[in-house]
Amino acid sequence: MSEIEVPKGLNGVVVDETAVATTDDSGNLLYRGYRAVELAERVDAADVAYLIVNDRLPSDSERKEFAHKLKEHSGMDGKVSEVMKLLKEKDVMRNLRSIVSLYPYESKDDSDLLLEIAARFPRIISDTFRISRGQEPLEDVDASFSERLYYLFTGKKDAEKARYLNKLLILYMEHEFNASTFALRVTASTLADPVSSIVSALATLKGPLHGGANAEILDFFLGFKDEEEARNYVDEKVASKEKIMGFGHRVYKTRDPRAQFVKEEIRKMDKEAHIFKIAEAIENRMWEKKKVPANLDFYAAIYMHMLGIDQNLYTPLFASSRVYGWIAHYNEQLEGNKIIRPSSRYVGKTGREL
Repeated sequence: MSEIEVPKGLNGVVVDETAVATTDDSGNLLYRGYRAVELAERVDAADVAYLIVNDRLPSDSERKEFAHKLKEHSGMDGKVSEVMKLLKEKDVMRNLRSIVSLYPYESKDDSDLLLEIAARFPRIISDTFRISRGQEPLEDVDASFSERLYYLFTGKKDAEKARYLNKLLILYMEHEFNASTFALRVTASTLADPVSSIVSALATLKGPLHGGANAEILDFFLGFKDEEEARNYVDEKVASKEKIMGFGHRVYKTRDPRAQFVKEEIRKMDKEAHIFKIAEAIENRMWEKKKVPANLDFYAAIYMHMLGIDQNLYTPLFASSRVYGWIAHYNEQLEGNKIIRPSSRYVGKTGREL
């Protein structure tokens, strides 16, 4: 078979099929055929997680069983807690990656193990964040999916803010063959175990060009005193042909519907917020100058800031949601598996002799 030259970064290259998610001709992100923004507006995040993993929204009995499985594995092994206390790791994503790798899981079946891994995420994140700051881990609460995550990530019980968080969790849950998902599928294609595959995804998500972007964008916003300074910054960056964080996407060329949905939710929370006005000024100027749309991370950073979530938890929160997309892709990869092993074009030296 002759080799095929493809663009660097696989831009525009279809490498496989998926039934989990796609973007339609109108630019709408679809989860198993449903519009993601409509799900975010009307459905509980736990139900969307079930949908992504199982290709259908749950019945009442399935919803209860799913919630039971997640709750069953929501605790923390005491020995792992001691390891976390010894490490006092401040980088939450680094610790999440490490603890997921070494955790003594109870599940024997891969399907159950995948859900157990996902169920462990929020507590690992919450505990490592608090331990690294000299605080005691929180006592868990019996609450809805989003209310529990909000409590574990902030230490506060607030049903209204949890409802706002619920929407963001849904929008972060899946996005076809993104970098972390593709990394997971490469690992899964070798028939590696679920833990190894999820760790591959976590390591990839950590990068600032992927999930790590949302944590860096907040500092970017907070650095401007007013809208005029923000617009001048855009002008300078455009003139010097430098990139601006939070703009551009491999899929969305004119509008990221997820970003616009989150923008409108922020407007409901506080349209007069200084940081929101800065963001709008930057977004409008970038569109005026470059016709490049803001992506989800651009407004998600403000969204989480306004919900009172610490900046160090932005990417871990992303992971707590995206893990359900990873589960779906792990299962899908194994259904018709073939090891992912592309070729490369050698450009190094030849003919060297000792």
